[in-house]
Amino acid sequence: MSVIFGIIENDRTVILAGDRRGSSRDGRVLTDELSKVIAVNRHLAFATAGNVGIGKALEKYKGKINNKDSMTTNELRSMIEKLYQRLHEVQANFLLTLPFYFLIAGKSHNGTLSLISGGYIKGKLESNDVPMALFPPEDVDMEACSKIFAGNLRLQRETFVETTIREIAAKSQFVSRSGDKWIYSISGEKGTLSPF
Repeated sequence: MSVIFGIIENDRTVILAGDRRGSSRDGRVLTDELSKVIAVNRHLAFATAGNVGIGKALEKYKGKINNKDSMTTNELRSMIEKLYQRLHEVQANFLLTLPFYFLIAGKSHNGTLSLISGGYIKGKLESNDVPMALFPPEDVDMEACSKIFAGNLRLQRETFVETTIREIAAKSQFVSRSGDKWIYSISGEKGTLSPF
């Protein structure tokens, strides 16, 4: 599993980020061109880690949504819940055995900033509204990643996303030095997705 993280800053801006490495279950690098941060519309994006099949299904499904331009964080969370209900109904056991982590960021149904952290682990889908979240790669513990994240947030404000991912990549075989970041400001009402 790679690294993804998100943070709400000063109740005005939300940032999502993730690296671009795709690996097999046995740790082989498959690609360093896998986008894990996906913009849904001007004010909504999500990031995924773990089960690539679910991430790709969500990315494809977003193109078929009728109200995609007005979709909010709450509606995207509901869409993920329905996807997992359907996987259970059709007994898609292979997909249900793999862990899946997600972050949803942007505008909520009441017009405020929202960051939702969730995952499907050991047969259960859970999600919560949070001010910040980080899902570390499989081979670097949460404490080490959190120190990198917090240190760069404090000392490298302008480049904390890029610096954080590159420092975690130096410790992990599952994380690439390249990635994507999505920044949404409530005042500008438009998110920007940028590769690095």
